[in-house]
Amino acid sequence: MNSYENKHLKFDTVKIRTNKEYLKNTFIKFNPRYKPNGDLINTFYNSKDDDRFIPYNLYIGISDKSLTLEFSFKVLLNDYPKLITKDSFKQCLENINQLVICSLDVDSIAEDCYFSKVHITNGIKYDLTDNILHSLNSCVDNYRRFKWERYRKDGIRFNKDVKSKSCKESIVIYDKEKEIIKNDDFLSVLNCPNKVISYFDGVTRFEMELDTPKKICNALNTDTSHISEIFSSNENPLLNQFNKIFEKTEIENKQYITNYETYAMNAIIDKHNGDIKKIEQEMKDLNIYSKNSRNGLSERMKKIKVLIRQRNERLYKSSGILADIRQKLSDK
Repeated sequence: MNSYENKHLKFDTVKIRTNKEYLKNTFIKFNPRYKPNGDLINTFYNSKDDDRFIPYNLYIGISDKSLTLEFSFKVLLNDYPKLITKDSFKQCLENINQLVICSLDVDSIAEDCYFSKVHITNGIKYDLTDNILHSLNSCVDNYRRFKWERYRKDGIRFNKDVKSKSCKESIVIYDKEKEIIKNDDFLSVLNCPNKVISYFDGVTRFEMELDTPKKICNALNTDTSHISEIFSSNENPLLNQFNKIFEKTEIENKQYITNYETYAMNAIIDKHNGDIKKIEQEMKDLNIYSKNSRNGLSERMKKIKVLIRQRNERLYKSSGILADIRQKLSDK
């Protein structure tokens, strides 16, 4: 392994742009895409349109000057657990060549391409229970900025609640073993599907999607999205994103309910099962505080948030959950 290879930099999916000259030949007909005026934009191949059985997403686009490739780590087939890394990148391209769709200059692309989209991923040994998911939902530092939604029934996604696409951020957390077991089409083409399934036994997957070169450069602290810079980055983007979303404040170790005020707030918290957004929305709907008293509502929500933290610590040991995940995401 090269000294600059970053264990925290593994990709589920990548989209790269490179020189058209690195496409040596095509063996099937590519589909044309036209502008409204009839001018040709590019020609492309998409595995979704292929009559052959290719159980993963693969896109190849050819324009006047550039070649675009988008693929997931499923292209590695039996080496699927490797993910897309500095070490496995060439293997991904070689496997694409074996599909007899086109002939790629693997060495040249591996030395000279730019990433325009990446799904950064990391798997840790961690039992993702409903209590863990509930605790994570309740530990979001800024609950107004990051909202959560269920992901594939067994996981959870935290999204930055903004309108501008360029400012959107997210992290997805889910049980990888449950996800791969459901993918019968992909497992059917593997030589040892049970071996792959067992590899992901008890693995919780963390993912973040970066869909522009600017986002990639910001997350990896690079000047450009060229492959030489991307795979030389020393950043731990998933840990950074986790820290951005989830609180790092120490939980005060003191009595949970001390007076009527905290008793009443606790009753409200229990009514909504610790969902601070629902509590705030109900207060707004009931006009508990006038529109001219935003500070009153804000101060009340601060107190409720402290009680929710203490409640989660009592029920789930939430500070331990966050610390454990941070440690596992940091491990080298």
